[in-house]
Amino acid sequence: MEMEFCFKLRLSNSFLFLTMLMVSLCLVPVSILAAATQEQPVEETYQVYQLGEVLVTAEQEGNEGPTTISEVSGAEIEKYNASNLGEALKLLPGVNFHQGRVKQESYATVRGFEQDKVLILLDGMPIYQPYEGLVNLIDIPVQNIAKIKVIKGASSTLYGPNTMGGVINIITKKGSRTPEVSLSYQTSDYNTHHIEATHGQKVGDFSYFIGASHKESDGFKLAETFTLPDDILAGMAQAPSPVKHTPIPPDSGLRDNSDYERDAITFTGNWDVTPNNTLGLSLGYYHNEYGIPAAAIYRETKKAGGTAHWYPRYWRFDDGERYNINLADEYTVSKTLRIKCRFFYDAYQSALNAYDDNTYSSQFRTAGAPSFDSTYDDYNTGFNLYGFWDGIDKHHIRMGYSFKRDVHESEYTFYGSPTTAETLISQTYSAALEDSIDVSDRVRLTLGASYDTFEQKERNQSSGSAKGDDLNSFNPQIGIRYDVSDAFNVYASAARKIRFPTMKNLYANGVIGPQGDPHMEKEKTNSYEFGSQLWINDIVKFEGAIFYNDIKNLILFDNQIGRFEQYEKATIYGAEMSLFAQFTASLTGRLNYTYLVAQNDNAIVTIETTNLKNDLVYQPDEIPYRPKHKIDMDLTKSFNFGLKIHLNASLVLDQVYYDHADSADNRNFVSEKKCLDNFFLLNTKITYDLNPHFQVFGAVDNILNEDYQELYLSPGSGTRAWAGIKISL
Repeated sequence: MEMEFCFKLRLSNSFLFLTMLMVSLCLVPVSILAAATQEQPVEETYQVYQLGEVLVTAEQEGNEGPTTISEVSGAEIEKYNASNLGEALKLLPGVNFHQGRVKQESYATVRGFEQDKVLILLDGMPIYQPYEGLVNLIDIPVQNIAKIKVIKGASSTLYGPNTMGGVINIITKKGSRTPEVSLSYQTSDYNTHHIEATHGQKVGDFSYFIGASHKESDGFKLAETFTLPDDILAGMAQAPSPVKHTPIPPDSGLRDNSDYERDAITFTGNWDVTPNNTLGLSLGYYHNEYGIPAAAIYRETKKAGGTAHWYPRYWRFDDGERYNINLADEYTVSKTLRIKCRFFYDAYQSALNAYDDNTYSSQFRTAGAPSFDSTYDDYNTGFNLYGFWDGIDKHHIRMGYSFKRDVHESEYTFYGSPTTAETLISQTYSAALEDSIDVSDRVRLTLGASYDTFEQKERNQSSGSAKGDDLNSFNPQIGIRYDVSDAFNVYASAARKIRFPTMKNLYANGVIGPQGDPHMEKEKTNSYEFGSQLWINDIVKFEGAIFYNDIKNLILFDNQIGRFEQYEKATIYGAEMSLFAQFTASLTGRLNYTYLVAQNDNAIVTIETTNLKNDLVYQPDEIPYRPKHKIDMDLTKSFNFGLKIHLNASLVLDQVYYDHADSADNRNFVSEKKCLDNFFLLNTKITYDLNPHFQVFGAVDNILNEDYQELYLSPGSGTRAWAGIKISL
């Protein structure tokens, strides 16, 4: 199969990146010859909320198994000037933080798997909006995060289903004996203000950590004026509708409808009831309102003998609330048996509204891209029960049982039509068993399996009530790790991982988006990985892995035409590496590289049309929106008078998409593979500690004002400068 490549990069930016890369690589041998220096961790006043881990217990620093794990600490989050979860993940190898294809929200892709195939946890509690199986990463603040653990490859069977791309566990802070209070404020252009406050302490056997944040902005600045192509604008003006469509106007300076207001309050409590029993409680409340920049969508008309047209889409999330409760308990029964359980409830309420034009004030359109008011009232609730038994010599046995119930209730109101309501309910069960066997002092073999079940419990929709069959899967895995020496290890694993369809996959009614299929099958991958870690002279650390995924029934969403696609067979494989160097006691650097190939294995993809001349039948060679190459680097220099300079950069190369609009004949969908422009983003943050309690800082994102798109026809942010202060007591 022939594969086309998309290498186009501005010469000046490419030269700058290569210069930085060469300087970094040249410093590595210098650092190896320098005096041995251990990596200096940043001293923290808080502790990690250990009950937020899944496999780690108070008695045992849990072994996640032989797979690749990347972590981001709270100090690194601050160093990157990250204001949300997605920004904190963006520089990790194998992770691509980008604009999503559903509602243009922000999601993470892990080794080519989109976020709905990655299990996102907050202190071990699954977080997602049940209808779509996604959570907007920008909505998750970072002021209370102690670390983020990204588990790629064969995650433990105790995590259950929906882990084809791995697991991201956000673990929060808990208070320490030293009371801590912090307040930070930063500002940028277009009335952007971010305020964060935290307080943590341990009193007797009880510790707590409280965080609060408020963020507001009129939006972000574009690097250049953005104008849709003439043929798309003409198509919008001609699109049939009783209410004439307003083409999306050119956009420059402040990105239209990119404003936001976000508030969050979080609490983590930890009570050591006895030396053998610990209780934990996590609470969170989030309120979000934000605009979604106008998007160009291509849809077929609903009448017989129909045609397809470009339409403008003007959407806003006018209100959104999320609140969660997460209760955990860990009990040491004996020296060889520990039990951990968790009960959780995570609720989402949101109002997504569609408008007639870019005034976002009228809602009279009934055809084409219809206007509407919609409300979601969703929640997921459930429990996890884990057992850890070391009663057999050289065996570390782990058992788990999980249950969760997903509920979706929504209402849609279109102009001149009665409100329609729907209720959807599903349940998921998982039973898992795993044994890590110490074959020798340096070899550990891990065997495990899970049995997962998905039930479609209730469907109450105007479009029907028929439910599909229950789905289940037996998922074995095996892994091995060999510690060649104290400074060098290798590991390998093979696992079957699955993802059950979301409610949207099954039941979407096609009124404002795709048409679901109640009989859609589960997605499945056979995942293989080989990796290693190497420490060189206590100064340089190298991590690398190669991975291969053989996938069946891969479900994708095409944002341009608003349809689901299913690839019967697909393959995702590649390699990633990370090189960390402590050049001197005050200079550190990191270089990450990810190589990724995501391709269709000769499968025919069919998108049925209702009224067009023919269905779209095509054979894509690549899976869209997966960069083939991604290089990330960062350098941090500290000075003994309190100044610290941090620089990070990302180079994203070679990603494709498929254009389905036929400018010559709008009675058909077509499939033309095209390339997004490659791009290079350079960012910096400078901090100065005036004294141990007072810090001032400045940051610049996208220093070079790169004009780029992560999603076709959706430009990213231009240069943005920040200034701020932080007070710590």
